[in-house]
Amino acid sequence: MVGIIGSAPMILQDKTSGSLIKITSNLQINHKISLIIEIILNQNIMKKLFILLIVLPLFCGMIYSQHLIRVNNNEAADADYKTLQEANDNAADGDTVYIEGSATQYAGANISRKLTIIGPGYFLSENDSTQANGCGAKFNGNIYFKTGSEGSIIVGCEFNYSGIEISVNNILVNRCNVFNISFSSNCESICILQNNVYRINAYSANVKNCIISNNIITGDIFTGSSSGPLQITNNVISGCASYNSINCHNASIANNIVCWLTGQIITNTGNTIFNNILAADGTNANGNQYNVAMANVFVDFNGTNGYSPDGKWQLRTGSPAIGAGISGVDCGAFGGNSPYVLSGLPDLPHIYETSIPGTAYSDKGLSCTIKVKSGK
Repeated sequence: MVGIIGSAPMILQDKTSGSLIKITSNLQINHKISLIIEIILNQNIMKKLFILLIVLPLFCGMIYSQHLIRVNNNEAADADYKTLQEANDNAADGDTVYIEGSATQYAGANISRKLTIIGPGYFLSENDSTQANGCGAKFNGNIYFKTGSEGSIIVGCEFNYSGIEISVNNILVNRCNVFNISFSSNCESICILQNNVYRINAYSANVKNCIISNNIITGDIFTGSSSGPLQITNNVISGCASYNSINCHNASIANNIVCWLTGQIITNTGNTIFNNILAADGTNANGNQYNVAMANVFVDFNGTNGYSPDGKWQLRTGSPAIGAGISGVDCGAFGGNSPYVLSGLPDLPHIYETSIPGTAYSDKGLSCTIKVKSGK
């Protein structure tokens, strides 16, 4: 079965001059959404080009937004803005902002519009078939979701010992590699899904109607006694001996794997705790398994088998976590209804391999092979 994704612009960058070239082509895609594109550049190009595909907005029709905004902090890039803050300040509610991969880190931002913020993912050189351009979009400052940003989504972004602070309702944090996700005001309807994160905490605020699911968490989850209801499911909490791994109230806590030998799920008021797997000592009850050797659970628990930082937390053959969750689902980040996605790749088609000749001429054009996979 072959379909057409009509005429659409594609942006290529001349690595010598830094200028961008826009190409239009009819693209044919097969049922696996893996495609090979023949592009003819009928332009007056009489010089040798070293080109790198950096953007593929041909699929942008799949994202329903008022406006698509490009952010790229490279001087040679012909993007709309160089910072997320500029993009926010000039955006309208409902806009989608693409943060393009860069070797230069981005500054943080105060978000005051309802935006969908999309980066390329993380660990791009450590997992297979991620992005042809292996640079992530890494922030060295916090992103704050403030008044006016209700309903926003952030996905595929990376943070360098910085994080995301939420003070409004209806925020989705999805597939990000982030140091800390915190709450500075009381809020509700928050979804923290499929992230690689160090800590999730609400020390100074109450969080209601919050889902924390399918994350790989290095440290802990903490919410206060007035928070809840919470759903904390299918997470891997890999370490940090100085904290209780899950210390929440009024929470449904199920299908999680707590790897640290002293890591505990605290039995606070309003909690229901079922079908979790823990390395710590305890007595098996309510589907919870204690004293589990984590080397028997994961494909690369000790990090000696060559897996990526997030791929190592996949379940090994014969793992006691397989089918051990509620209703027979797998425990851990790769189980349940929304399994963790390696490298936090956004749920959009992405270019994972390119073959682009170094020379193009006006009479012969330029023939390229570009391989694309669908998102998941």
